[in-house]
Amino acid sequence: MQDLPIVGLLATSVNDEQPDEHFSIDLGTSLMQRYLNPLLQAQLGVEQLIDPATTSAPVSADRQFIDSTKQVSFRLLLVEDDHMDAEILQRALRGQYRYSFEVDQAATLADAITKLQSTDYDVCLVDLNLPDASGSESFERLRSFDSRLPIIVLTGCEDEDLAIRAIQCGAQDYIAKGVFTPQSLVRVIRFAIVRHEMLQGFKEAADSDPLTGMPNRRNLSQRYGDFIHTSAESGFDLWVALIDIDHFKHINDQHGHCVGDRVLKNVATTLMRSCPADFWCGRFGGEEFAVLMLCQSESEAFQHAQRMLDELSSRTIPLGDQDLRVTASAGMVRASGTNQDDTAAFECCDRALYAAKAAGRNQVKIAQWPQPA
Repeated sequence: MQDLPIVGLLATSVNDEQPDEHFSIDLGTSLMQRYLNPLLQAQLGVEQLIDPATTSAPVSADRQFIDSTKQVSFRLLLVEDDHMDAEILQRALRGQYRYSFEVDQAATLADAITKLQSTDYDVCLVDLNLPDASGSESFERLRSFDSRLPIIVLTGCEDEDLAIRAIQCGAQDYIAKGVFTPQSLVRVIRFAIVRHEMLQGFKEAADSDPLTGMPNRRNLSQRYGDFIHTSAESGFDLWVALIDIDHFKHINDQHGHCVGDRVLKNVATTLMRSCPADFWCGRFGGEEFAVLMLCQSESEAFQHAQRMLDELSSRTIPLGDQDLRVTASAGMVRASGTNQDDTAAFECCDRALYAAKAAGRNQVKIAQWPQPA
């Protein structure tokens, strides 16, 4: 049941506060589908990011539980060129008992991006038809500018299919103009913020290897780009290393995969502890680990890589009445000034790694970039 999107039905006392919605029609009608469709689309987006059976996404502490005795404030960017529609939305947000909204309005997409450059917002409401952007373009350009911002799209009553496509691309929800109440508008905003925070948590979890806790290959390309940029600014060379556990298949065959997993976790811990804070170390895949290093010379990079291998070989893993000693081999290459992406760099590392294995294992080999034909 954990993969099933769930809609909660909450009974409230109308004497205390107006309920969010009045359902006086059959639950199988289009009004209920209006709430279910975005949830189903959001669930599909989460499943594409991470397996929900093995991880959970954190929700920021200030949003987990809302104290009903305190007023919660939100900074909202409203991107709407129709003055009357904008006034209706802002009026609906005024006078809320538990929530206050500081609203900035932008009439064009260009104006919205200018405001985003100078102000941090909790949420954005954007019309899908603006003078300088139409359809999903307005949402997509805002999302590409700031992926951390939860976005709710504003539609006409006939644009539900377009709104669903926006949700499939990452919008948190949609509001059809003219058919909402102040309570339902606030509910959509609140849920969109929390849902987006959860998805951000899922993304963070998806960037970590569940077995070792190390960064995984998912964000390696971005980190590689960051290191290339830092290398150009600092004058230090970027060196890329690929470290592979020696005889890992033999370990699995002789001791079983549970011991193999234990070895992977032990190696990951050792590498992380021996890796300087300004380097990047992560699980590349299988029994391979990647390291990004900023060094002044080839000898310095070689020493760092060799020190990691020495640290691994000096440790033992207790297995009942025996100790298991593990070694690893490494291939490395200088990536600065090559105009090559991370895929090409690791292909070079892989060739050097093969040479290290062929030369007897537990050693570092340095690769040279192939000469152009």
